[in-house]
Amino acid sequence: MFNNSHPLYKKTGADILSYPIYLSLLCFFILAVAKSFIANWLFTIAGVVGLSGGVFYILKVLQNPRIGAWSVLIYSFTWSLIARYVAAYTGIGFQFGLGIDGLLALTIVAMIFSGGQYAPYQNLRNGLMIATLLWFFFIFLQLFNPHASSRIAWVFTIRSYALYLLGCVIVCNVLLNEEKDLDRFLLIFVGFSILGALYGMRQLYLGLDYVDSIFIRPKLDRHMLFGKLRVFSFYENAGQAGVTQGHAGVIANILFIHEKRRKHKLFYFVGMLLCYYGMAISGTRGALAVPAAGIAVYLVWCKMPIVTITGTLLGGAMLFILMFTNIGQSNYTINRMRTAFNPDDPSFQYRLEARAHYAEYMNKHAFGWGIGSAGYWGNRFNGDDNIMKGTDGGYVQLQAEIGYIGLYFYWVYFLFVLGSTFWMLLSLQDSILYPKILALCCGVIGLLLANYGNSVIYQLPSNITISMSLAYIWMSKIWVKGQSFPKFKSKFNTT
Repeated sequence: MFNNSHPLYKKTGADILSYPIYLSLLCFFILAVAKSFIANWLFTIAGVVGLSGGVFYILKVLQNPRIGAWSVLIYSFTWSLIARYVAAYTGIGFQFGLGIDGLLALTIVAMIFSGGQYAPYQNLRNGLMIATLLWFFFIFLQLFNPHASSRIAWVFTIRSYALYLLGCVIVCNVLLNEEKDLDRFLLIFVGFSILGALYGMRQLYLGLDYVDSIFIRPKLDRHMLFGKLRVFSFYENAGQAGVTQGHAGVIANILFIHEKRRKHKLFYFVGMLLCYYGMAISGTRGALAVPAAGIAVYLVWCKMPIVTITGTLLGGAMLFILMFTNIGQSNYTINRMRTAFNPDDPSFQYRLEARAHYAEYMNKHAFGWGIGSAGYWGNRFNGDDNIMKGTDGGYVQLQAEIGYIGLYFYWVYFLFVLGSTFWMLLSLQDSILYPKILALCCGVIGLLLANYGNSVIYQLPSNITISMSLAYIWMSKIWVKGQSFPKFKSKFNTT
């Protein structure tokens, strides 16, 4: 009898191909890859490379979930650019905005996986987390609103209303809870906004490239006014470009004034100039509300009389020029900005008429017509049956969907966070944290005002930047006491 333990009689991995079913599967796989490669070799290569890179990235995030947390912020700026390049060169349109959902979910799963029971979940025991959970629960209950016409629209809309906010609060409190993480957040935010301004300047002065031309074609009526381009940069639209640039400009402006480190001061100075210019060339008149409100609040709270007086005089002079003179009227950018102060502007009058028209619908139900019944998602999922087609402005859309009860809840949420923070700032002595906290608060207030004209807070990247800003504003209450949060430690000992 033969000795089956002899190497000659042992089966190897290659012997699996001796089974017809496995050999057939291998041949089928090779044939499918070959056919795909011949049909679209570029897409096939991109798929193989993307799959390999994706697996490597997931493994790294599972080892160190902080990578995933920062990826959420970075992807919120770049997703639209990725989407337009993929669509232009492959003809395939993916919902790349859903990538934020995937990254947040992956980060939280990785946080639980690598941190285990020893992760600092106690950091979530705070007032902001309680208020955010209450807001999330209120939005969740809208699933059962009897007037809601589309449950699918609810699934998409809850992401921007509450899911991203809750996810960012959790991730920041557990993973990104050091003061140096606040510095990184500010640098990444302003840094990508600088890139956005430069990308927009390239569009304005050198023209649109092949990818941007394809992307803007369906939206040409909103981005070409009187033969002039409303610069949209690598954002989803010109409105979001202008508001994001204005938001970053306010933060960079305030930090430039107070920053002591020379390189950082130069960085924020460049960011301030470029972001304000990027806001101006977007042609988004509502974006002016961001620096107008943000800087006005800063001048009151900066505790620097010279800056307050100088800033008030400069701001007043600029407003006077825009409102009561024709200086620079031949310049399209200045002309476009000036129309924001004209109460007889046709666009402004149309918005007032639309809001008056929808008021009778909105006032009928204290809890609204259901999440996803207005705005983009309402038009997409309800089609011609959508009675809220022309809602314009973030708060008109919010009241239409969740009623005046929900709108009051929304304002109470922000008043709770910002009010308690400004109360803290009253007694806070000058510190390195003071201008950073104030800059975040001013940026949030600017966005809240700009949201009256357009639904900007519910779009990327503003949705992520304002959510992370609120988390850091609240965490600062611990830092100003000289205390710190327990740090997250991975079981894999990665840094």
